[in-house]
Amino acid sequence: MHPSARKPAQTIHLSVSFLKKHNIHYAWIVLGAAFILNIVARADQSSFGVFIDPLVAQFGWKRGDISFAYSLAFLVGLPAVVLMGWLGDRFGARQLMVMASILIGTGTVMLGSITELWQFYVVYGFFVGSMGHAAFSVLLPVIMTRWFHRHMGIALGVYWAGQGVGPVIFAPLFRWLLETRGWQSTFMIIGAVIGVILFVFSLFIHNSPADKGLKPYGAEDAGDLLEKPQAAAAKTAAPVNLRAILGERTVWKLMGIHHIGCVSHAIILAHVVSMATFNGIPGVQAASILATIAGTSVISRFAFSVLAERMGGRRVLTISLLGQSLPVIILFFAHDAWVFYLFAVIFGLCYGGEMVGFPIINRQLFGAKAPLGSIYSLEMLGASTGMALGGWLGGMFFDVFASYHWALMASLLIGLAGLPLTLSLPRHQKAPN
Repeated sequence: MHPSARKPAQTIHLSVSFLKKHNIHYAWIVLGAAFILNIVARADQSSFGVFIDPLVAQFGWKRGDISFAYSLAFLVGLPAVVLMGWLGDRFGARQLMVMASILIGTGTVMLGSITELWQFYVVYGFFVGSMGHAAFSVLLPVIMTRWFHRHMGIALGVYWAGQGVGPVIFAPLFRWLLETRGWQSTFMIIGAVIGVILFVFSLFIHNSPADKGLKPYGAEDAGDLLEKPQAAAAKTAAPVNLRAILGERTVWKLMGIHHIGCVSHAIILAHVVSMATFNGIPGVQAASILATIAGTSVISRFAFSVLAERMGGRRVLTISLLGQSLPVIILFFAHDAWVFYLFAVIFGLCYGGEMVGFPIINRQLFGAKAPLGSIYSLEMLGASTGMALGGWLGGMFFDVFASYHWALMASLLIGLAGLPLTLSLPRHQKAPN
């Protein structure tokens, strides 16, 4: 055999040997790559609020029409979310994420060339916000639950923290570039950079430890307790067939909670920058409000992942919905920048916790042998329809009433409406020692 033919195998062998020599489980490599991917994959989506005012100024489009692109991305992504969950369970994640990285990078570059509203809908709705984003949002959290038995909550917390870090970097960066370089140059630069980053780090992802001949981190010491059910709903054998799982009311409750929570906070995330500029706050400073929300949410994304593992979904989701809904009251009285920043800090401390617990809760309720990718994709259907509805509602209410007052009222009331569903979830039972 030619020496060059042995190179790939030797490279893999050396990398595995290096990790074993330094007592590093490959789970931490997967987590590191997933953290970077979670930061970068949502660059366009998490920064959408900073696009609205430049688009109004450049093209004269209505805010409601612009925010419909935000909604359209989630609506077009509904079949993609289900498809990615199904494909991920059967064929693995790496190839899907490599293709998604190309879509996101290409779509972001194409955003720089739009001149018509329908082009914005097609490019943002299809390339960036739906098909590209679906792969990362559905597959990565489930992969984390497969790679970690011990410290699963910490691992998911680190992963979700990346989602909060992304807007801290990209929201002010987008706004600064838009104001200094213009629309076209901004998206050409960022599209090329994020496309390369997503492609490279996707290559480090493996669907499960078995793909590399390993066990999940911490499984070596877990013994017979590895897959014991933890919640009241899982006292009997957890269903492993998707059809059987769909017959359980808990799945639909979780889907409904995710939908309601996302409607509530999408109104804020898509429009808080415009709310601030409407009150006379400069563009870059207004974008920093969105970045503050995201930065503060890093705390809740990490903490609530750990709490979900220890306390279960009932308590964590109840706290999250209350914590993201009640601070909206502050915005009714916000006119100065410091009030918006105060809201951003308080809101961010709980908003990030609404979405992070679902992969852990699914593992607790249904067991590791269940089709977790498919279950999570159903919950993401609820989230996507919620984000679509919330993003559109904010712009629609403004166009009708020339004020964000009724949009804020909707965010507050819809968020509180989710509490009965969270309180009806099974009570958490600690795993046996």
